[in-house]
Amino acid sequence: MRCFLGIPLPVDCRAAIRQAWSVPDHERPHLKLSDPGQWHLTLAFFGEIQYANSIKLVEMIGRALETPPEGALGVTRIQTFPAKKPTYYVALCEPEQDAKWRQCVAQIVDMASLIAPQVDRKPWIPHVTLARSRPGHVLEPFEMSLNGIGWVPLYATLYQSELTPAGPKYTPLHDFRLNA
Repeated sequence: MRCFLGIPLPVDCRAAIRQAWSVPDHERPHLKLSDPGQWHLTLAFFGEIQYANSIKLVEMIGRALETPPEGALGVTRIQTFPAKKPTYYVALCEPEQDAKWRQCVAQIVDMASLIAPQVDRKPWIPHVTLARSRPGHVLEPFEMSLNGIGWVPLYATLYQSELTPAGPKYTPLHDFRLNA
C-alpha cells in the first residue's frame, strides 16, 4: 500500500486559502483541483510498503515524533511549482522552528527507509498541493503573498494513498500527537 505522513490543514486555514486564491480563468480548463478536505502538508512520502510493515512504520514514526518540533506553521504564499515548467499550484508553508522540522523529517525518512525502500529522499519543501495541471500542460508562472494564515498543528497523520479515476483518495491510518 502507498503511504505518506502529513499534517492536515484545519478548516479555517483551508477557508482562508480558498478566499485569498482563485484559479485564473484561462488556466481552469487545464487544472485538476485538489479536494480542500484532503489538503495537507506532506512530511514524508513512503511509497509502497508491505502491509505487514505498517505497524513497524507506525512505531518508527512514533519514536521520531516523541518530542516533535513546536510552534505554528504559516502559509506564506501561493505559487506555481516547480520554477521551470510548472505543473502545480502550491501553498508554501514556513514552520516557526524550520531547522527542527527539517531535522525531524530527515529522521523520519531515514528510519522509514529500512522498511520503505521507495521513500522520497528529495529535499523537503513544506507545501500544500492545491491543483495540478492536466498532462502536457505547463502553467504560467504565478506567485502571490499571503499574510495571517497559519495554525499550530495538533497531530500528524499516516495516510494510505489510493490512486482512483476520480483522483487520489487518502485514508487516515494513524494519528501522532504533536503540540500538546
